[in-house]
Amino acid sequence: MAADSEEVRNVSRRNSSLVALCVVVVVLAAWGVVWGGARADDAAVDAGPLILVGQKPRVQEFFAGGDATFTIGITNTGTVTLQTVTVANATTPSCNRAGLGPLAPGQSASYTCSRADVEDSFLNTLQATGVADGGATDSHVGDAFVRVLSPDLRITKRPTTQTVRPGATALFTVIVFNTSPDTILTNITVDDDVMNDCDFDPAVPVNLAPSDSFDYVCQQSAVQTALTSVATVRATALTSGEVLTTADVAWVELLDMTAGLTPQPSSVAEPGAPVTFQVVLINSGSVPITLTALTTDKFGNLLNPDNPAVAAATNSCLPRPTLPTIPPAGGSYACSFEAVVAGQPSLFAVNLTATGKHGNVTRTATTTGTVTITNVPASMNLSATADPPSIPPPSRNVTFNVRVDNTSASDTITLTELRDELLGNLDERGTCNVPVDIPSGASYGCSFSAVVSGQTGQQKSRTISATAKDDDLSPGTLTDSAVVTVNITTLPRQFAYMPSVADVSVGSSCGNAFPISLNRRFTFLPPEGPNPNTPEPEETQHVFRFELPRQGNVSVELTNFVPQAGQLVVWSGACGSLELLGRNPNSALNKTVNLGSLPAVDGQSQSIQYIIQIINDGPTNTTDPYGLRVVFD
Repeated sequence: MAADSEEVRNVSRRNSSLVALCVVVVVLAAWGVVWGGARADDAAVDAGPLILVGQKPRVQEFFAGGDATFTIGITNTGTVTLQTVTVANATTPSCNRAGLGPLAPGQSASYTCSRADVEDSFLNTLQATGVADGGATDSHVGDAFVRVLSPDLRITKRPTTQTVRPGATALFTVIVFNTSPDTILTNITVDDDVMNDCDFDPAVPVNLAPSDSFDYVCQQSAVQTALTSVATVRATALTSGEVLTTADVAWVELLDMTAGLTPQPSSVAEPGAPVTFQVVLINSGSVPITLTALTTDKFGNLLNPDNPAVAAATNSCLPRPTLPTIPPAGGSYACSFEAVVAGQPSLFAVNLTATGKHGNVTRTATTTGTVTITNVPASMNLSATADPPSIPPPSRNVTFNVRVDNTSASDTITLTELRDELLGNLDERGTCNVPVDIPSGASYGCSFSAVVSGQTGQQKSRTISATAKDDDLSPGTLTDSAVVTVNITTLPRQFAYMPSVADVSVGSSCGNAFPISLNRRFTFLPPEGPNPNTPEPEETQHVFRFELPRQGNVSVELTNFVPQAGQLVVWSGACGSLELLGRNPNSALNKTVNLGSLPAVDGQSQSIQYIIQIINDGPTNTTDPYGLRVVFD
């Protein structure tokens, strides 16, 4: 098929549907219509009018004096009805027409016109204009060539039609024939009305013998629009001096396509959400383009129904049942797909690549759609408690429990520092270890111990603070703190009452160790201590035993041990083969042994017995009881 040269007004347009698009392409093919030029605002698609005009035959030839007849075809390739359609500015005046509308989208109209007694070759150009409701218009120019043959001279410019991509070079071979059987031709020149490189005007006249020919090659570089060029040859008959002329036509068609990708919505909050991407492909060239590939760098092949990143149910770009062919000169194709945009706060760019072809020439168009992932500020909450919340004077070891909750909607936070107002950095104190990652909605807890001292009626407060950072590409810093208070008060004494107190005494050896419960405060009078007159072992120590229901953290607290010159020792195992777990020999009123995590059973699944030994290294006559508690978590 040959192709029309044209100038096209810059009008953006929208394809109505794949069915209407296919109808238009079939009509164009039937008319042998191919269109040149490009339209502006290619990235946008609207409901503006769109009209195409074509003529057939594209090339007709005869000897001088013949009649040229044209059949004009006009097609509405837009999505709105053209209320009026006119054809004007025709080289052949009888081809001008008015009152051809209305034309609905996809509808065509045709008529014939002619010129009689044609003496010279000419290019028949005309312009069709359609007007839609509201006054919006679109115009398109089409052409066809009439070749008047000369008995003694002929020129051909080949190929008659070629399709190139923007910026490419179109190559031609021009052949001049002396078709006379007996006349020598001289002073041969060729004038191309568009391509200067195809002109032929030698400084020394060229003679061409009867039935002889010569050829040369020429080109048009950096093609950016569709072109129609007419090459006219002139020669002089050597003997008669008669000047002969004839002409030939060649078309350069442009294969071009632009793409647009628009996300809806254009921004989502982290961590992300489904986004619908609108794809628009516009044929800005002069030949129909059949889509062959449509891919993105983030979501893969959009023409694959099994693409895991794009659900087929939300992907209208899939072949239905075949891929579309997009009409030229502003014809468009639109589809959409839904995919999940996810990530840290940033610009999420999706690169789309569309590939189409016409014949054996392909064209690729690329575009980018960007979604902004907005930041949702991270947040955390720190809470702290004291165990026990109240202590008797003058001092006691208190366990402080710290909890950090990640209250962020989406961010994982990294706890980078825990600090106590008095102790400083809490890393590796007790069970506290930082840094640690805390997922959204999760929490981190730890505990540490410290001695609190004071007088009755005082409140001892301390501030515990936390610092964290979020997981954004540019991390933000979070801080929170809590104040925890321990009351100093005279607590009522707590005694462990036995079934028959008068008959029960505290154990003084492993064999008769006194059993005590977990997480309960017991009070006893201290052992008397060494007596040189009656040095009996049972007077210098108290022995207790306990077992664990499961593995857990254990600490043993001894308070108000007035003798002070004594020891707190903890063992495990069977009597006679005890293993030392920890001891506190400090001369202090309150003593604590932190044992960490202890098991409930041994390797043979036998319960483990734990022994507490309280030793008085000096004589005592006090009647103030001491306190003993096994703290188990």
